[in-house]
Amino acid sequence: MLATIFIVLFCGAIGAYIRHEARESRRPWLATAALAAVFLALTLLKPPGQELFGILLAVTGGLAAGSLLYGIIAPKRR
Repeated sequence: MLATIFIVLFCGAIGAYIRHEARESRRPWLATAALAAVFLALTLLKPPGQELFGILLAVTGGLAAGSLLYGIIAPKRR
């Protein structure tokens, strides 16, 4: 359980970095939307009892959450 928490936190930091790097583009929200779409697709396609899909859900969920949080917090810091 502790390893899963660390994976989600680490992937959240990576997701925030992806959104930070995408801020120069014309559509930085597209990075968040793509990560959230992958997370949703994995959630809907997950067969019961599959460990690999659980790990991929944690990774993509962390990426999407980090990107979303950076998108919310960054404009307020300027």
